[in-house]
Amino acid sequence: MSLRKAVLQRITPLPSRTPSPNIPADWPQPLLEEADSHQAASPVDEQQHLASRAKTPDLLTANGVVKRWRVNITDPTSAHPNELTTVASLGGTVNRDPELWWEDGNIILLCRDTAFRMYRGLLARQSVIFRDLFAMAQPSNSETMESCPVVHISDSPDDLRHLLRALCGLRKFPIIPGERMEFAELAALIRMSHKYHVEDVHSRSMHHLKLYFTNDLSTWDSAGADGNLFVHITPPDAIAAVNLARLTHADSVLPTALYLCCQLDQELNLGVERADGSVERLEPRDLELVLRARTELVRASTRGACTICRPTPSAQCASKGCERALREILGMMLDGLQKDPIGDIAGFAALDSWEHWIEDVVELWPLCEPCRAMLHARDLDVRKDVWKRLPSYMGVAVEDWKDPTAPVAPAAPKSSTST
Repeated sequence: MSLRKAVLQRITPLPSRTPSPNIPADWPQPLLEEADSHQAASPVDEQQHLASRAKTPDLLTANGVVKRWRVNITDPTSAHPNELTTVASLGGTVNRDPELWWEDGNIILLCRDTAFRMYRGLLARQSVIFRDLFAMAQPSNSETMESCPVVHISDSPDDLRHLLRALCGLRKFPIIPGERMEFAELAALIRMSHKYHVEDVHSRSMHHLKLYFTNDLSTWDSAGADGNLFVHITPPDAIAAVNLARLTHADSVLPTALYLCCQLDQELNLGVERADGSVERLEPRDLELVLRARTELVRASTRGACTICRPTPSAQCASKGCERALREILGMMLDGLQKDPIGDIAGFAALDSWEHWIEDVVELWPLCEPCRAMLHARDLDVRKDVWKRLPSYMGVAVEDWKDPTAPVAPAAPKSSTST
C-alpha cells in the first residue's frame, strides 16, 4: 500500500449512513462550490433545481420565497454561533474555530470537537492529500454542515490550526529574525506538512529546524540555550526534535538533538506533554542511544579537562611560575574528579566551553597572557574534537557532518582578464 493511500485511509471518514436530522429526505443536497472553478450552472439545471426545492412547502415563506436551509446551528438567531450541532453520526457539539472559519468557505475540516471552514481550492492546490480527500467528500456520500461537506481529520486541532494558518498566509513564513516562533508550532508544521505533502511549508520548516539542530559547530555556537533568532527552544524540546528527525529521515539533526536529550533528567522517563494532552517520548531505541552516549560524553569531558590543564606552558611563556600554576590547576581538577566523578568537570555537557572556568582559574593562579590564550585555544580544540566525534558518540551515522578539525581548502585565485 502506498503512503498516500495509507494516509487517506487514516484520515478519511466512511460515508455517513444516517441522514442529517430535520432535513426532508427529498431535499436536494447543496452543490459544491469549487474555489478554483468558474463554470456556471446551465439555465435548465437551475430551473430543475428550483423546481425540486419548491416541492417542500414547509420551507416556503409567506411570500413564496424559498428559505435557505441552515443545517446544525444551535442558535438560529445568532449570526455568528460559536457552537454547531453536529450531524447525527457525531452525537455532540463542535466549536467553530474563532480564527479559521470563513463564512464563504466551501469545505469544513472537523478535527475532534473543532471545525475549520476553509476554501477547498486553496488547500487542494498546496496539498495532494487534501485534494484527494476533497474529491471523496461529495454531497451524495458525505456528511454536511451548514451546506458544506465535512471531512474528518484525526490530527490534533492545534497541529491542524498551525498548518492552516501557514497555508492561508496568517503565519509569516519564513520567520522574520527576532520574531521567534515557539518550537511547538515549528514541530507541528513539520509533522503536518510531512503528512499532507505540503512541500513548501515542509522545506521551510526543516530549514529552521536545522538552523538550531545543526551539523556545523560555528552555527551551533551562534545560537543560545533558548534557541536562535528564529525559534524559541527549551531543553525538553530535544525529544520532539529526535522524533521529527526520525520521521523526516533528517539524520543531520540527530547528533545535537540526542546530545541535548543526554542533558535531560526526568523528561527521559516521563516524556513531555503537548498542548493537546498527548505525551512526546523517545522511542526505546533512541532512549538506549542516549544512555550509552552519556558514558561517552563523561569520558570526553574528562579527557578534555585533562588536555586543557596539561602542565605545559606556552612556547611564548614569559613567566617562570606558569608551569607550576598549571600543575596545581591540574591537581585541583583531578582531586575534583575523585570526589565527584560525574559532576561539573566530567558531566554530560562535553560540548560546553570551559571559557568561564578558565577565567575563574586564572584569577586564583595568575598566568601570563600567552599561557592564558593557550588555555582558550586548547578549549576550542577540545570542543572541535568532541564535535567531530559527536555522531559516533550518539551512535548514529551522518554523511554530511562537518568536521571543524579538517583543514580549510584555500580559495582558488580569481582569474584576471586583460582588456
